[in-house]
Order: sequence, then structure tokens, then C-alpha cells
Amino acid sequence: MGNLLQFIGKNHVLLLFILLEVCAFLMIVQNNHFQRVAFINSTNVVTANTFQTLSNWKNYFSLKSANEQLALENAKLNTLISHKGLNDTIASVLPKQYISAMVINNSTAKRNNYLTIDKGIKHGVEKGMGVVTPNGVVGIIKEVSEHFSSVLSILHGKSKTSVVLQDSHYFGSLEWKGGNYQNAVVNDIPSHVELNIGDTIISSGYSSIYPADIPIGTISRINTKSHKNFHQIDILFLEDFKQLKYVYITKSILSNEVQKLENNNE
Repeated sequence: MGNLLQFIGKNHVLLLFILLEVCAFLMIVQNNHFQRVAFINSTNVVTANTFQTLSNWKNYFSLKSANEQLALENAKLNTLISHKGLNDTIASVLPKQYISAMVINNSTAKRNNYLTIDKGIKHGVEKGMGVVTPNGVVGIIKEVSEHFSSVLSILHGKSKTSVVLQDSHYFGSLEWKGGNYQNAVVNDIPSHVELNIGDTIISSGYSSIYPADIPIGTISRINTKSHKNFHQIDILFLEDFKQLKYVYITKSILSNEVQKLENNNE
């Protein structure tokens, strides 16, 4: 309190001047129509800009919540479509359950890469479920805790994924050989099959892990020897694994039945 009084005492002339200026300004605005309108318009502009700025900041900080909600809605829609059998592929025979998740940790530079996602046992996640995006196959659930899961990435030395050529429907096996996280190889496509650079590789749906017809990559190089029975194919992933943020966990609702039937054939 003493400091405040001391400050007022030292600057009383300046403070009195400011007070008189404010009073004069208010009197001018109060008694002159033009100045009053101009002041109100200026005030409205400043207020509107302030609210707009605050709104922009609010929207920015709410993007995470909005994206999570959008991912959840997409997962629900995918599940409904699968249940109704609207796809004319194997996915209509094996309806899928989709669970949206966010990637909280990811590696791409190791020989064997993993991801961590923010869904676990509490959310219905189990070992062996597939993890996908609209642009490709991501991996398989390896370990599960109450709230989180570890995913064996498709960028892993032991990962093999059944794929097909979108146009000819010949199937093969996709593997990542290490090195560049954007590239992989496809094996077991017969050498008599006609291929072109840019042809699309999609998921086959032959296993109960991944849905069918998910675009995975495009052929970037064909290096087939004339005496070989199978093509040597390099592909470029459509998904950028360094920018993974939201994914879908998927499981065939009838996978146990299919697995039991196939085991009886062995």
C-alpha cells in the first residue's frame, strides 16, 4: 500500500493528465454523433477480431479431440458396412470389428520395428488383431495391457503379409527387407503374369487378420530374371509410416470359426 501511495505521489501530475484526457475523450464521444458512431464501429472491430482470435486458438487446441472423434466415427461406419456385407469381397463373408486408436510411439529405422497405440484390453483389443489405415496395412497386435498395445510393424523382419495384384488378382507375399521404410518387396508372383510400374498391390483378405482390398502400395521396380519362375518386385508404400497418427484395429468376428475349420484340415 505504501509503494502505491508513493507511486501516485511521484506521478500525480501525469495521472491527473491521463484522467482529464479520458474524461475529455468520453465527453467528445458522448456529445458528438459522428465521433460516437466511429468509436462504436472501432470497438466492434476490435471486439470481433479478439473473439475471432480466441475462437481460432480454441479450435486449434480442440483439433486433437475432433480428430479422435472422427476416427471413432469412421471405425463405427466401417464396422456397420462390414456387418451389412456391402463389400463384394471376402470381407462380406468375414465381417470385421473396427476400433480406432492413436499411435503414441513408433519406430521405422530399426531392423525390427514396433508401434505403441493407446488402446488395450479395456477397449476390446486382443493379441493377433490387425492394425490398418485407409492407406495400408500397419501391423499385428503383439502384446496387450489394460490401456495400451504393442504392434509388430509391417516394417519388421518377421512380418509377412498376404497381398494380391489389384488388376489380375494374383496373390503373393509382402516382406520388408530393412533399410528404406518406404519400400518393400513382393514375392511369389509367377513370372508369366504381366506387370507394369505403378500397378497397385492390395491386401488379399485370405487371413482373418486384415480386411481385403486395402491399398498397400504401388510397383516401383520390376527386376525379374528370365530363368526365374517368380517376379522380383519392389513396391512403394502408400502409407507414410513416419507420419502415422490414427489407426484402426480390426478383427474378423468369425475368425475363431474359420481358424477351427482350417485346423481340422491339418
